[in-house]
Amino acid sequence: MRPLLPITLVATVALSACQQPAPSLAISDAVVQLPAVPGRPAVAYFTAVPGAHARITAVAVDHFARAQMHQSLMQGGAMTMQPVDSVPVEPGQPVHFAPAGLHVMLFDGDGSLKPGGMTTLAITLDNGTRIAAPAKVTSAGGDDMPMKM
Repeated sequence: MRPLLPITLVATVALSACQQPAPSLAISDAVVQLPAVPGRPAVAYFTAVPGAHARITAVAVDHFARAQMHQSLMQGGAMTMQPVDSVPVEPGQPVHFAPAGLHVMLFDGDGSLKPGGMTTLAITLDNGTRIAAPAKVTSAGGDDMPMKM
């Protein structure tokens, strides 16, 4: 009679291979605020809730040719913006991209988005994982966008 151990190991390995890993980041409250003046940059805001240590290395939004993460800072009594190459995220610690803080500048929009519509925002992590989420499109001033800071 053959021992059952090898069969048990094969079954465990096969079951493990079928399970999907949990997403390493959840995105909520994604909003794209259109510019007041056509041709000017738009802005994206969202909340990222990480499930693991990682770095957000890029953000892309459908209908825009280019996106760049920025940080608003007070310098010499004036608000300035500086580009950000990556944003570290820690498990269970939400990161808010919001007015007067981290945000995403969106350039070269195709003009097809309208307030009340939807688009897709995608975040790329340093391990190559890409997570997409729906984003609500608002007008300049974005009265209905989240104000988390």
